[in-house]
Amino acid sequence: MPSEIFDQNYQAYEEWFDHHSDIYKAEIEAIRQILPSFEKGCEIGVGTGRFAEPLGIKLGVEPSSKMAEIAKRRGITTINAKAESLPFENGYCDLVLMVTTICFVDDIDKTLDEIYRVLKPGGWLVVGFVDKDSDLGKKYEKNKNSSRFYKAATFYSKKEVFSLFKKHGFILEECRETLFGNNLDNIDTTIYKGCKKGGAFLAMRWRKR
Repeated sequence: MPSEIFDQNYQAYEEWFDHHSDIYKAEIEAIRQILPSFEKGCEIGVGTGRFAEPLGIKLGVEPSSKMAEIAKRRGITTINAKAESLPFENGYCDLVLMVTTICFVDDIDKTLDEIYRVLKPGGWLVVGFVDKDSDLGKKYEKNKNSSRFYKAATFYSKKEVFSLFKKHGFILEECRETLFGNNLDNIDTTIYKGCKKGGAFLAMRWRKR
């Protein structure tokens, strides 16, 4: 995903969260419910810090300079890098967070290998993503060519995420789901434990073997 897209549209990104505050709050809460206690956390694809800040993560990786500027104002130390080549030593952190980021990385396999490398043994990967098989995911996929952000995205299904993460050595521990329906202005933000009700936004906690 070219960082220029986010450099050019960072204000629209911020405005989306302001306009859809109920959705934003539901996503934060779904992640918070499965977030483990950690000492050194990092968000990959930290964006403007919308998730890192309320979840207490002080370090982020972000290739978009415009997005990173806003994250810094939210108190996040940001590093200009891509998910496929993380500038950290082996076992650097005990938590990695990725929220709506896996659909934007250029190489998901390299990304997961890098995350596995920089996590301590037994460390956690917490990921939030839109399931492409959900009602909202199908709508995003159908209309993505007209979206300023999603036109270059690769959406994944819940089944595909299960397969990918397990292949790269992660064990699923917890899951939450929310966002039911396909109308953002009238969507059900109830949060359910597990990942079997068809919610669009899934939050999962995976542990490194």
